[in-house]
Amino acid sequence: MDTEIKSMGLLTQVTKGLLLHSKKETEEQLGDRSKYIGMSDIGKGTECMRAAVANKVYGNMQPNPEDVQKSFSEKDFGQIQSVLNKQLILQRGHWLEAGILDAFKANNANIISQLEIGIDNNGIPIKAHLDFVLVWGGKHPAVRVLELKSTENIPKNLYASYETQLYGQLGFLCKFWNEPCFNKMTFPQLVKKKFNIELPENPQKVDIEGWCLCLAMSKAKAIGPYKANDTMLRFCEKTAKNIWVKSEEIRKGKMSLDDVEYCKGFHPLCDWCSHAEGCPKFKSVELKDSVYNDILSELGELKADKSKLEKEIAVNEERVKDFYLNCGVKNKWLNTGDYRFKCSTVNGRKILSEEMLASKLANSHGTEKASQVIEQSKKQGEAYQRLYISKINKEK
Repeated sequence: MDTEIKSMGLLTQVTKGLLLHSKKETEEQLGDRSKYIGMSDIGKGTECMRAAVANKVYGNMQPNPEDVQKSFSEKDFGQIQSVLNKQLILQRGHWLEAGILDAFKANNANIISQLEIGIDNNGIPIKAHLDFVLVWGGKHPAVRVLELKSTENIPKNLYASYETQLYGQLGFLCKFWNEPCFNKMTFPQLVKKKFNIELPENPQKVDIEGWCLCLAMSKAKAIGPYKANDTMLRFCEKTAKNIWVKSEEIRKGKMSLDDVEYCKGFHPLCDWCSHAEGCPKFKSVELKDSVYNDILSELGELKADKSKLEKEIAVNEERVKDFYLNCGVKNKWLNTGDYRFKCSTVNGRKILSEEMLASKLANSHGTEKASQVIEQSKKQGEAYQRLYISKINKEK
């Protein structure tokens, strides 16, 4: 048996184990997700209703461990690697979650992990699962709802789906504060039982905020705060109803999945969608000549190599910068024999702040005139060709 087969045999075992573990954890923590609307469903529905409904009716279309074993037998190692890479991304959030929970416990924080809010909202079964809830009592009672997101890179702004999840969690927490929706208790009763903390019966007397903890492998960022918002809660309720009604109609044969509205524009998560294969958005004309398939395959490999190189360059640059900043020299060259280097602070480039310009023009000429001047000063860039390439997920 050659080295590659041995290596892929080990990775096949890891892949199968991750799939089995994912299924077990989902069933234990979230139950049968076809029986209710969750916050992630609502978040997904804000971006693509078709994807949310498809997940509800057909599941997330994860491959079976038996399929992975079959791929190994057929030496389809690329398929195994693809499944493994996706599972590593999907499951690293659970691993980070366990570590963050340990960190809060080490601080002796009053923390609830995976708090479930189970409700019947005007006939729509909804369950909100809150990653972490921190509680403080006393004269200034406070609650912090924390949604954890594992990301490759820390985002400057959250996806709309992430924000919608948080608004839903906060909205349902406040709306059902005094209802027995928290393991058959009200939220104040639950907190009293777990921490012996007295919370007001009125949630408006509690400082309640939501935060998103974005964690990469070596960086972290807390984005917030978010507050419960009646408009956003109504939007979440409407989206939940829309998903549930359409899912039921598809199950009863009254409508087709192709009748459900879908994300028309470009969205980076389309490549990760388990139901992209039959999406009307990607209806295509099949080419008989395989030459372009080979070109796109090579292009994909080149882009992957470029991305890997860019990451390696960034890592090495940061290592050198950190060394220079910590070695005790300032604004002097360091000589390695073949190279010299130093790290300096450089002024950022000057940019025109449209917001600041609008404010100053408004002070001088009035808001209406300022808006007209800014609008008349805008220039449309030239049209250009953009190449869209999307890997077709052929689940086995």
